[in-house]
Amino acid sequence: MLIQLPEEKKESIVNLFKNKQPNNSALWCYFENKISGKTYVDNITSPTKAICKLDMSWTYISDNADFNWIEDTLQEIIKQDWLQVIWVPSRKPDYPLKNAGKIIPRLEYTDRIEISKTPRAVEISPFSSELFDKLEKNYQNWHIQNYGSKEAFLKKTYGFYAIENGEICCECEAAFPAKGFTEIGIYTFEKYRRQGYAFATCLHTLKELDKKGIKAIWACDSENLESIKLAQSLGFVNPLEYDFIYFPHQ
Repeated sequence: MLIQLPEEKKESIVNLFKNKQPNNSALWCYFENKISGKTYVDNITSPTKAICKLDMSWTYISDNADFNWIEDTLQEIIKQDWLQVIWVPSRKPDYPLKNAGKIIPRLEYTDRIEISKTPRAVEISPFSSELFDKLEKNYQNWHIQNYGSKEAFLKKTYGFYAIENGEICCECEAAFPAKGFTEIGIYTFEKYRRQGYAFATCLHTLKELDKKGIKAIWACDSENLESIKLAQSLGFVNPLEYDFIYFPHQ
């Protein structure tokens, strides 16, 4: 049976997540009430195990949760919704519900070294309502689907657009800011790909984050060779290997 913790009692499980996990800034944003989600526990009065499922699908498991409880709880959650469970390296080689989920190997970079590569010349401007309206309509709708509205996207994220001849070529988004970290996302529109726009936009964003004392998280699927190549060109090194486990709604 699922035991859902009331959101007003969320503080009671924060200490169950002492170990830093991949994609951790999103979990911290949930604890800080910046993004929404649900928490399931073993005991509503005095929880010792917890699973936090963010509404955007990422799902985190507390440090000391045992394997049997994890499996039983995930089995019940996927009857209600689909999940992407962040599976930390220390839990390998065991995986829950092997017949129900798909393992997606991932890399997360947080360490960076200095680089000497010069970016291409391009106009780079911060996010704004006016520039958002110049995005392709389907990409606007994708942001609105994730954040609820254009206004919420602009309020909750930080980032920059590369602009060429009045058109937006590329977007670099810093999302889930919490505890001095933020997660980087990059998208280059098709006709501008492989021309240096992503490198220039990301480098500018990283420099601005450095000025603010914010450390960037770069995470991607291990098979996303383009993302890995770009990350390395920006100076990211020493990736952590971990997994997403994708569970469809049963």
